Amino acid sequence: MTSIRDSAAPWQSPPGVRARPVAPQVVRRVSELVGADPEALAQTLGLLTPHQLAGVAALPDPLPVTAAVRAAALDGTAGALDPEDRRVLLAAGVLVLDRVDVLLGATGASVERLLAPPLAGHLQLADGRFRVADPRLRAVVHEDADLTERTAVHAALATELERAGEPGAARWHAALATLAGDPALADGLVRLARQRLGQGCAVAAHAVAREAASHGTGDVRARAFLVAGRAALLGGHLHDAAGWLERVASTGVATVQDDAERARDAVLALVDARHLDRPGTGSGAPCPGPGAAGPLPPDDEDPPGVRLARLVVPVARATVSPADRAALAAVVEALARLDRYPREADEVLARAVVTAAPYRETVAWVGADGLSPLAEAHLRVVQALVLLRGGDAEQAARVLDDAAARLPVSHVVGGLAAEVARRTGGSDTLAAGLRAVGPDPVPAAVAVCRDLGYPRPATVPSLVVSAVRTCRGGRDGLADVWARWADVLTARELDVARLVADGLANKQVADRLCVSVRTVEVHLGRVFRKVGVSSRAELTVVALRPAS
Repeated sequence: MTSIRDSAAPWQSPPGVRARPVAPQVVRRVSELVGADPEALAQTLGLLTPHQLAGVAALPDPLPVTAAVRAAALDGTAGALDPEDRRVLLAAGVLVLDRVDVLLGATGASVERLLAPPLAGHLQLADGRFRVADPRLRAVVHEDADLTERTAVHAALATELERAGEPGAARWHAALATLAGDPALADGLVRLARQRLGQGCAVAAHAVAREAASHGTGDVRARAFLVAGRAALLGGHLHDAAGWLERVASTGVATVQDDAERARDAVLALVDARHLDRPGTGSGAPCPGPGAAGPLPPDDEDPPGVRLARLVVPVARATVSPADRAALAAVVEALARLDRYPREADEVLARAVVTAAPYRETVAWVGADGLSPLAEAHLRVVQALVLLRGGDAEQAARVLDDAAARLPVSHVVGGLAAEVARRTGGSDTLAAGLRAVGPDPVPAAVAVCRDLGYPRPATVPSLVVSAVRTCRGGRDGLADVWARWADVLTARELDVARLVADGLANKQVADRLCVSVRTVEVHLGRVFRKVGVSSRAELTVVALRPAS
């Protein structure tokens, strides 16, 4: 991939690591898994490929075990772990669900054994769930087990998960227990991968689709290639995505080619955006709707925000989950409005910020909906841009620093993250690191950061700032606000407020409540006056604000 360059210094690479670009999220993730020991971190990073270091290829799971990691993991415990302890820890380390009952059933161990030394020091139990306390020990135990031991553990887990009513997880472990490919497993694995991808769990979907591809044949295998490619894309692993999508093309299966082409367009927009960043290129960005001050300029006069919006359109078209689609649609709309209608861009993005569930690595197998890493990366980078242009460079830096440590931000929106980092002050190291593993910012990304501090009435704070500073815990806080507002709003006004806060347009609200659009407008106007807001986005932000 031409965008992954080898010449720039790595971002926060530890002493002892030769100068290869390392993505911020890779440093953070590897540090979590091997500990803060600089030697262990340097040794582990030294075993990764350039694409893995740059964040465009998935990390191995578990990570390769180095001498420093082994020494730290087994310090004082090597002699205490007998074969049965190691088997329990192996099962705990590979089980995709954290249910204690499944672990006990598959290994034949008792609760007393788990609660007694030495396992008590390595497994943390609470409310019927467990966690391996030290990921380094998980990696060591997995590496030390031979193929026969691993296969037997996966087979036992598959049997127990089927008994426990977890067919998806059971199928996954059954596949890993099969030494030769089993076509009978492939179709179910593809369905499972698609389900996980639809819930934003791109990393888990990628792993399942890879396994499906090793078992499937014909059309099923082509579909596995496609899901693996889309999952790698939405996980930010662009090198992996390109490889899987090339394999889709080689199958000749017509039913998957259109989806594969959309995914390839998205990869191209991320890794080679400069040829797309030209006035008059494409027409995918939306124009402002009714109530805007005027139409967007013609194509040959496109402002930089509109040009950046067009870079996001191919990614939005390749999304799978409703949450990703909604977040990226908001990103496109906010960028398209940013130069001429900054207040509207602020409102659009505020709604997306307060309603989107962030990506969480820990829920890959429990079915919780959230954004994929790539979708959240787009949302956070543009959030930082809006904050920067609104004059809050400090808050923009916080948002971007957090995103860079968790998400694949380097390639999104034409390398915009590196330019925002450079402009926020105090982020020169981050800016250089992002450019080391991603593309140079396209001209539109540079231009859009020049227009800083757009005018805003001093009495009206940025809604994006409000969303960042006041929203804690997502939509769970809505129950409290509806109870408070029940004393202020009529029942019908409360119904309208609920639906508007959920993102429905006036016509959709009217259809849902079986009233006219005019009636909805009247009720909404009363809601605005009673609650003390002036827009739909402000209503959502206030609804999600915790009670004082």
